[in-house]
Amino acid sequence: MSDFRFGFTRDFNDAETVKNVGSDYQEVNLTNLSALSYEEIDKLVADAAVNGYSYEVANCMIPGEYKFTVDSPDYKAINEYLNRAFDKAQRLGVKIAVMGSSGARNFPEGVSYDTAFERLVYFLKNHVVPMCEKYNIVCALENLSYGESNILNTIDESLKVVDAVGSPFVKSLVDFYHFGYNKDNFDSIRKAKDHIVHIHVASVINNRQYPAPDDGEDYSVILDLLREIGYDKREARISFEARVPDGKTFAECAEESLCVFKNL
Repeated sequence: MSDFRFGFTRDFNDAETVKNVGSDYQEVNLTNLSALSYEEIDKLVADAAVNGYSYEVANCMIPGEYKFTVDSPDYKAINEYLNRAFDKAQRLGVKIAVMGSSGARNFPEGVSYDTAFERLVYFLKNHVVPMCEKYNIVCALENLSYGESNILNTIDESLKVVDAVGSPFVKSLVDFYHFGYNKDNFDSIRKAKDHIVHIHVASVINNRQYPAPDDGEDYSVILDLLREIGYDKREARISFEARVPDGKTFAECAEESLCVFKNL
């Protein structure tokens, strides 16, 4: 019996498969969720109640068109989107909203890092936190690779933002694929331990494929560290956010990943 709870980042169409392979929950796409009608949301809620589906986490919190580190963000449009998205997410039972959202957070040429950092903190404090408080959803800041984002790449950066915002509704996520890609350090996770509310995993050396037996990775290092910082006694959620390689199905990959992690 694992001390962690495992989920998969998949579309709603995969809900039955996610449940049947033995997952504890499903992580869905908030941008896609926001586009659904309330009738479609009600149907998802009803289906979840009947079939035992659990949608606890949503990623892709902010679409790329809602840029907030530019000179003049359209806060009115962003707030309207967030209000709509968080309302629907709450109805579905979402507890964590993951802010990867590189297209929205990346700062353009001509804007300094320090200015972008200030704008990020301002945005979180004045626009995200009020929505999180209203709908009781925690925003988890995702570390992204240097190839995808020019801000919030390391766990130290994430912790600096969390401290600057100073709200229990803005916390950190550790994506171990991006973490490994960036060659980040484990001590930063130890420092941020009290603020880590969610985890993403995928194989680093196999180009973000689902973890599999004998794939060359030592995933025990991840789980040992998470146990060391007490994550297994708190949220304990770990989402597999990965790609299906050629020749395999999602169900096959999911079963293999769960087998690997549940036996560590």
